[in-house]
Amino acid sequence: MSGQNSKVATATKVKLGNKLAFACADIFGGGSFNIINFLFTPFLTLVVGIPMIYLTPILLFTKIWDGIIDPFIGQITDGKKPGKFGKRRYFMLICAPLVLIGLVLLFFPWNLVTQSVALKCVFVVLVYMLYATAQSFVLIPYYSHASEMTDDFNERNNTNAVRLAFSIMSSTVCVAVPGMIASPTKGDNGVSYIVMAAIFGFIFMVSILITALFSREQIVTPAVKVKIRLREYVRPLKMKTYRQYLGMQMCTSMGMAVMSSFFFTFCDFYLRRLSYEQVTVNSQLSRFPIATIAAAMMFVAQIFALPFYLKLIRMRSKRFAYLTGAFIWIGVAVLMLFLPAETGYTLSGNSVVSTQGTPDWLLIMFGLALGFGIGGTVFVPHSTFGDVCDVGELYFGQRTEGAFSGLTNFLNTTAQAIGLAIPPLIIGLAGYVETQYVTTAEFQSMLGISAEEFASLPATGIYETFKYTVGNGSVQLLPLEQSDSAQLAIRLSFIVLPIAIMIIGAIIAFRYKLTKDLQSKIVEANSRTDKESEDFANVRKDLLSRL
Repeated sequence: MSGQNSKVATATKVKLGNKLAFACADIFGGGSFNIINFLFTPFLTLVVGIPMIYLTPILLFTKIWDGIIDPFIGQITDGKKPGKFGKRRYFMLICAPLVLIGLVLLFFPWNLVTQSVALKCVFVVLVYMLYATAQSFVLIPYYSHASEMTDDFNERNNTNAVRLAFSIMSSTVCVAVPGMIASPTKGDNGVSYIVMAAIFGFIFMVSILITALFSREQIVTPAVKVKIRLREYVRPLKMKTYRQYLGMQMCTSMGMAVMSSFFFTFCDFYLRRLSYEQVTVNSQLSRFPIATIAAAMMFVAQIFALPFYLKLIRMRSKRFAYLTGAFIWIGVAVLMLFLPAETGYTLSGNSVVSTQGTPDWLLIMFGLALGFGIGGTVFVPHSTFGDVCDVGELYFGQRTEGAFSGLTNFLNTTAQAIGLAIPPLIIGLAGYVETQYVTTAEFQSMLGISAEEFASLPATGIYETFKYTVGNGSVQLLPLEQSDSAQLAIRLSFIVLPIAIMIIGAIIAFRYKLTKDLQSKIVEANSRTDKESEDFANVRKDLLSRL
């Protein structure tokens, strides 16, 4: 095992062009997560026709797969000899095209291939595994690359702020635009999702290539060859600072994953349930896209929150910034429990206008306030990873960002899997109804009419609480409403679960002790050449005891 930590480059200032090139890959990092988080659940249940309760094993298996491969990928990148594209950018360059292919397959409407729910589940799991592998081979090297841009505390914060701004802007676009291109109510059997995935997959591929080709790391370390063993996987967990950082990151990502995955479900089947039913039944009608705008405002607020949290970090600490964001998030979420559902609407031309319930302006304000709180809990872990790697170098005597990144992704995705598996189980057991596909013969039998009567049936219409669409040999049954018990389960899963998660995150953050002054002393200790001396051993012991 190599224990060297020589840094080929020692500059700390990162040029603007380098910051921008580095930040480009997070167009994929932020945007892709939001496309999947906001659109994947409605796509699977309302287009592909997979029951909500089946999402629990699907998400558990695929997320755990994603987590299992992450430590391997981290160690593979640590063991790469630095070359023209460094230790990390090489993998981003090679795997960028796979992101495009994987995203298109992920949003392929398997209902066009088979009506078997079991087969559709198998297809979804397989393509999700492919996409997750490609994603990990890009993002794990990218996250490690972030800690290699500079070792200066303030410059690292500034660089990560630029990166996070790119991520949030991409997230905002990827909340608003994909839903305009693809929707369960378009009646095209999901073909629009292929178009959407191809467009954004291409954008993501280009953004990754820009970072791989044009960004430059300043901290260059030799290859660290480590045998792939469980003990090496979990080694970073020996560090209390890493465990605290991981806890904050896991809570944030779990809370955001739950809220984003069920945001449109919450709006369509609770807050705007009547107008959703009207525009679904009559494709000529439209409504104000309040869910899309409120979600977009949530990410716009995060952009404007960045300077606030940067200043808060300089004036106080990263711990204080995280706690501030967490308490804002929790407070706003508690108030959202009392938002009333839509109970009335009017028609203004071809537009359905909500008249009773939560007004549009109030929902937008909630989106802004929620986003402002989330911004702090997102930014602090982003800017803290490099600091934790500095502590790891002092603790273990070598710098292995890939191992830290791999384990972080593994535990983070596993935690997300658990968090995302709970709501579908609760909502599914509460009676949530998904889109169903039946043969024309089965639908004729359900209607109890003759073949002649069925032949004169309109291509689309209403059957009980479904909108039916007759296709080539099959009929799509799209639900127009959900039961009261399902609506209650949606509200509890969307709001209460993230509140509980963020309370845990705040408790963990309260114990985090790594400050700017302490991090600077750790960087100084790591750069010493007398690491075999007794004086260094005493300094090391003192610094680690403060954490």
